[in-house]
Amino acid sequence: MLDFRIATFLQLCETRSYTKTARLLDITQPSVTQHIKYLQKRYQCKLFSYEGKTLRLTPEGEYLRSQAEAMTRMSAKIVADLKRLSENSHTLRFGFPEEFGETFAATLLADILKQKNAPEVSLYVKNSKELVSMVENGQIDFMIADSISQTPHLDSEPLGNVEFACYATKKHEKNLESLSQLLPERLLIGEETSVNYTVTKDILQQHKLLMAEFQRIMTAGTSVSLRELTASGIGVHFAYETSMIGSKDRVQKLVVSNFEEKRPVVFLYLKENPELENFTGFFESFRKVWNAKVK
Repeated sequence: MLDFRIATFLQLCETRSYTKTARLLDITQPSVTQHIKYLQKRYQCKLFSYEGKTLRLTPEGEYLRSQAEAMTRMSAKIVADLKRLSENSHTLRFGFPEEFGETFAATLLADILKQKNAPEVSLYVKNSKELVSMVENGQIDFMIADSISQTPHLDSEPLGNVEFACYATKKHEKNLESLSQLLPERLLIGEETSVNYTVTKDILQQHKLLMAEFQRIMTAGTSVSLRELTASGIGVHFAYETSMIGSKDRVQKLVVSNFEEKRPVVFLYLKENPELENFTGFFESFRKVWNAKVK
């Protein structure tokens, strides 16, 4: 629905490189240049400028970027809404962060769906960043998330709390005086785009530590792979307790002096969502099941 040149503009905003933008969009670099020239002529303003060798957005470019992103979200939502209307679907589309553990997601949802008059639900398990984008684009109705994932485009409602701790194999020494004792070990961590990565980084900074201080760092893409690597004694891993379900006989939570982290968890959904009243019953049921399982 949007001018294809807007997609080029938004990609260039991300990469700040005509060459990278052309490669990602599978078009030629001259085409990228022509798309930007067209937009600058249409809107009668300069969108980018160079400071030395660095490409930067002008104030007009920043404004167009914010409006274009909003239009892109709205366009995606319209497509999703029309598809849903054509299918006459009343199924709730629910996002659950992979960082919280797919096994736990299935356990919670199974308990809810066994209840009388339970709604039909489609479950989407992806990383938090992907799910936030899906909510904004209208591809799912709502998600649960660490409160750190809240954005200006979404409203939230409290769900509960979840512990975020450091885990290691059962053979590891359980009681530690400080997190700094872990620095000689391998740190197992999610990708930089994951909430797991962000929270771990923040916690280490609170204890005046940096990820780079660990002797070795290994990145793995999913909570399952991180859990199994931890259980195998490959390294230590900071994670939500819910992601460790299914491995308590092989993994232990380390008890560290002056370290106890409870993370607030929320439901996230579009602001002024006209269907919000259809979600509230599910929110209530989910909150009860969550708080019964997460102590």
